[in-house]
Amino acid sequence: MNRIAVAVLVLALFCLPVNGDASIQERETVRDALQNTKIIAYPDNGRPVDQTVAIELKETLAPHAKIVSALDASGLPSKGVIRIAIADENFVKGPDKVSGDRAWMFFRISSSGDGELVTSKPHLLYALLCQIKDEWSDQEAAQFERGKLLYASFSWLRGEDGFYGTKKRFTRDYNPESAIRELARMGCSSVVVNALATPFSLETGPPGEVYYRFYVGAPDLDQFVETDLNKGSYPPEYLVANFTFLKRQAQLVVKYGLTPGLYICNPRSVPESLIQKFPFLRGARVDHPFRSFRPRFTLTLGHPAVRWHYAEMLKKILQEIPEIGFINTFLNDSGSGFEFTSRLYSGRNGGAYVAREWMAHEEFEQAAAKNIVRYYRLLRDVAQGINPDFRLIAGLFAIPEEQSLVLEGMDNGIDLQMSLADKKNPEKWKRELALLQRGSYLFTGTSAKGSLVLGTPAPWLTHERLHTLIKEELDKATVTVDPPSLAPWDVNREVLKAYQLGQLDSVDDFIDKIAVVWVGQKYASNLVDIWRDCDEAVRNVPDVPLYGTSWAFEMYRLWIRPFVPDIDKIPESERDYYEKFIISVFNNPHRVDLAADVLWKLISIEQGDEIVRKYDAEVWPPLKRAIAAIENTVDEISSGDPGREIFVDLRDRLYGARCYFRTLRNVGAWVAGVHGYLDATGEAEKQLRLRMVREMMSDELQNARDLLQLWRSTEISFIPIHASGETWHEYGDNLGKLIVKKIALMEKHKDDLPYIDPNYMWRMPPEFKSLEKKYLSEE
Repeated sequence: MNRIAVAVLVLALFCLPVNGDASIQERETVRDALQNTKIIAYPDNGRPVDQTVAIELKETLAPHAKIVSALDASGLPSKGVIRIAIADENFVKGPDKVSGDRAWMFFRISSSGDGELVTSKPHLLYALLCQIKDEWSDQEAAQFERGKLLYASFSWLRGEDGFYGTKKRFTRDYNPESAIRELARMGCSSVVVNALATPFSLETGPPGEVYYRFYVGAPDLDQFVETDLNKGSYPPEYLVANFTFLKRQAQLVVKYGLTPGLYICNPRSVPESLIQKFPFLRGARVDHPFRSFRPRFTLTLGHPAVRWHYAEMLKKILQEIPEIGFINTFLNDSGSGFEFTSRLYSGRNGGAYVAREWMAHEEFEQAAAKNIVRYYRLLRDVAQGINPDFRLIAGLFAIPEEQSLVLEGMDNGIDLQMSLADKKNPEKWKRELALLQRGSYLFTGTSAKGSLVLGTPAPWLTHERLHTLIKEELDKATVTVDPPSLAPWDVNREVLKAYQLGQLDSVDDFIDKIAVVWVGQKYASNLVDIWRDCDEAVRNVPDVPLYGTSWAFEMYRLWIRPFVPDIDKIPESERDYYEKFIISVFNNPHRVDLAADVLWKLISIEQGDEIVRKYDAEVWPPLKRAIAAIENTVDEISSGDPGREIFVDLRDRLYGARCYFRTLRNVGAWVAGVHGYLDATGEAEKQLRLRMVREMMSDELQNARDLLQLWRSTEISFIPIHASGETWHEYGDNLGKLIVKKIALMEKHKDDLPYIDPNYMWRMPPEFKSLEKKYLSEE
């Protein structure tokens, strides 16, 4: 060592304060204290999340520590040891006192590097680690000498990012592990995992049918395992692939301490080959007659062989994946349904063993409800025999006539998926409250999303939605969020995380802080103002029936179909580019009328007028302010400023949101203009409505051009794009080419007069067109 180096070393040694000097205690941070940690310990009999947290703690904050597992704490040193565990008095001490039965997190650290990370529930352990490394690591260690205790706002919080366990699982650029890690960071407790291993199911249908497409979502138990009853109904390769994928999905969830669960359409129809094999086991017809060209039937739950079959399938799944903690059922839709319930698409029907013919409606309701309750209890009992904490969550909105009877039979372990609006119905709320006395839980839902466009900010609205549930004493909820791989800077997620971990005293102060952290002090106020204007726009968005849902907007191809006054004037061959993936068969009036779908009247002229008015008066002003502000900021901020990337990202998302909202606005304008023109009783009103149609077309044409420009120029994923190409539920990487086709058709037909064929529903397929003249001429 040379003389200069020695001199520096000696000077440094003389300048060090002695142990116990108050100045070093004040300056020492949590990060400094963790440098002194020698051992990170977790229990031998612990959970995978213990090890996950131990490894990440070492990699991020305690690089000198060795990771060990131990049976208990007795053999560990007294100094320099961090203990990680779910509350267990034999391994960690934890807080001296906690409030009631609320879920909690506790962190303690001393200057010598010893302490503990302990939570009352597994799903909070990774959230606590993230709180330490992201929020507390640069705070004074002295604040944590006696420990810091946090409480979770929601006791059960299912994180739903719209991708992980859904039909959108194979979206381009979606990263499943980062999605689960983010849900864990935010304190979510549960995740649905039952996506199929392929982008589509094996369900098929006759040519021209669309109903088979729904089977890719919410797959039932028989898509993963089989029993002796249905053996051979599906190829073994298909079942093995799906079950292997299910196990992999669940393992990733468990790695971060969350509980995996299933969301199933159940009981779902089975292959016709199985019905032919056991015709006496045929149950209810559950398909939608206007969307399917082939009847689809469930197995009858009235027969003990079928109940054994479902019990056996669930048992097989849980024996391999015992961590599965819940099933959320979706009934009477997408090829599923219970026998003899009143709102099956084909009306009350079913097998031979649940109800007899010629019964009164009340008797049918009682028989149907009894069958449902018996089935729910069967699933619960089988599952709890393997996982005692298992819950079955029933969504009963599709069976209002039988709902009260089913509720009477529900008890501990069978829970209700309810709506916040139920509390405004005294009679309904009284029945639901009675469930709590019998050990059932009430689950509801909310959203931390701004729109279909990923990463649309609405932080204040997100906070209001969350706080409303807690204020109403509904602490078990599903919350929808955007995943970080598709929306990396999502302030809505930050609000959710802070609220769930009890760290949101002032939403305004919190949002200000996030802005400073992300873009720096200079531009933080710009970002907050943009968020605030966007939040105002999002909360003012009017309801656009059906199309305003994220799934229907894509399902009906609104961004690529031409908004022309007489859709039927476009030859079918020229419409095929978007109709081949639309959920409308050849004679569905929706193909030529945005106000209709099958027999539904979706939007009235008055509703269309109100949609246009609200968008023009309440959505556009704040959204225009937000876009103008972010364009000015992007122009001003230097290319080397780290905040520029965030502003550019958000700018493109706001462009996308504008296109999305503009199309929804123009759906209302199309309905009000076209139907208003056709229903007009006077020439002045007719001309007024025709001008509305022309203005709508001009606006949607410009919107399509703006969307095309965004698609060609942006580097972000502002909407889900399927990795394998276009599907009925997502656009593909050919979106730009299809927008070009939309623009061309709108230009070609922009001067057409409004018209809707009132007999469209009675049309025949092309090969039988000649028949139409014969029977339509007699009408």
